[in-house]
Amino acid sequence: MKKDVLIYFTGKIIPSLVNLAIIILAVRFLGKAEYGKYSLVFYATMLLSTLTFGWIQQSILRFLSAYPGEQVLVINRFFFLTMMSTVSAVITGIFLCILYFQLPWSYTAIVIVYIFMYNLFLFHLTLNQTKGKSLRYAILEGTYNLFFIALFLLLVMVFNRHLFIVLFIAMVLSLLLTEFLRITVLPEGKVGLDPSRIYFHTGFTKKVFTFGFPITIWLFLSYFLNISDRFIIKEFTSYENVGTYSAIKDFIIKIATFSTIPIILAFHPMIVERWNTDRKKEAIKLILEGLNYCFVIAVGVLFVFMIFQNIFYERILHLQVMRQFLVSATLIGSAFLWQAALLLHKPLELLLKPRLMLIAIVAALLVNALANLIFVPVYGYPASAVISLVSVLTYIIIIFVFLIRFRKLGLLR
Repeated sequence: MKKDVLIYFTGKIIPSLVNLAIIILAVRFLGKAEYGKYSLVFYATMLLSTLTFGWIQQSILRFLSAYPGEQVLVINRFFFLTMMSTVSAVITGIFLCILYFQLPWSYTAIVIVYIFMYNLFLFHLTLNQTKGKSLRYAILEGTYNLFFIALFLLLVMVFNRHLFIVLFIAMVLSLLLTEFLRITVLPEGKVGLDPSRIYFHTGFTKKVFTFGFPITIWLFLSYFLNISDRFIIKEFTSYENVGTYSAIKDFIIKIATFSTIPIILAFHPMIVERWNTDRKKEAIKLILEGLNYCFVIAVGVLFVFMIFQNIFYERILHLQVMRQFLVSATLIGSAFLWQAALLLHKPLELLLKPRLMLIAIVAALLVNALANLIFVPVYGYPASAVISLVSVLTYIIIIFVFLIRFRKLGLLR
């Protein structure tokens, strides 16, 4: 377990560094407006991927190991569901690109190919994660990200392309190259796809959908909570403001995620193990310990970031940020509080109360949407930064109320 955690953590270094570099390079080479367009289209594709593949991903993690003697059959069933669900994502993506984003057909084609290839990429990553092939997982993810940044720089610096679509072109080419590598250099082996056994199975589909879809809805809404403000900023201001706000928020979220993911990876199995062996007090103690670590990291990042924010915004990103201190502080607060919330709501996960988590996320999303619609037209994107913090606090407060209730009922003792 420790070896796998170390491999996953080490493997996340390349994707994290590439993602941070892409934010900086895209803003500098493409400009704020083009990065704003990319941000909106990209996160729309991520929402589609979450909604269409999320339930399959959760079900693979849950059920694949439950069929030790029939893994080839089960993998092929999951692959069929992935393809069918991805087709729905592609169709929806076409309408979004043309009707909402008003992209030309050539751009739309590139975006929908990305949606298709990305879901396929996630399918194979999830298989490797479920089968305990952490090194293979890290190689595939790291390879994709290295291809991505190399091809992006090639398109920008050699071919002199400076439109947001070059990011999608680079991602599509990277996914194709990674898929070629997976097939030729890293074949699946004995437990892989068998085209003759790819078909629809009603009972199996109903089982995995019933399990995975409620979790997917939560993932979809939680993702939407973190990106919905950008779409409202776009409607009331400009793509330049979207680009500025997205660059800051994306960078801070990447830092928060990368700096806290070792804690979540390390504490999650221990929390579940204590809970499943009826040592709930120890599980709660571990959650509190993990929250303390998150708090210490958050304070350290906040202190360092606030000292060097001028250098980062003006010299690295070349951005002029409105209400700089307020935007930075509130976005850092919301990013780290959200990571802490992933630990805080663990008891509800373990008590099998996903509906309560859905209630909390819907309430936070409503606060976020209504507040942004009211205040963004008046105060611009700094209002979205403050509202982001308020929304996460709304989620945490509601979760905390539920936890107090269950504690009084004796379910957390």
